[in-house]
Amino acid sequence: MKSLSNSEEQVMAALWACGKPATRREIALHLPRDCTWADSTLLNFLLRLEAKGYVRPDKQSNKNIYTPLVRQVTYCGAVSAAHLRTLYGGDPRRMMEALADTGRITNAEMERLARWLDNRVAESPEYDYD
Repeated sequence: MKSLSNSEEQVMAALWACGKPATRREIALHLPRDCTWADSTLLNFLLRLEAKGYVRPDKQSNKNIYTPLVRQVTYCGAVSAAHLRTLYGGDPRRMMEALADTGRITNAEMERLARWLDNRVAESPEYDYD
């Protein structure tokens, strides 16, 4: 899976948020409020995403309708796994410790995640982290 820039990720997130194939204008409506790209900039990112195999444009009247070719869960899983390996040596506990130490995850979120992980380990022994 080819890596995406932060801007390309924003465009993909906006397209996924549309919930269906979308026009450039529909995608733009789902971009973060502080994103003030010109139409040509967004079109350029869509062209890059097409070249990387993430979207397919289909002509409808005089507009392109963009269809995501990669599911959000697939992309997020791949990126998360790569970061986990690269930054934390594959150890999710180290990642959670870093999030907790920097205040980027609350204690309640940590507890919820711990319960979720406990359930996963109980269901599938291959998730045993000890």
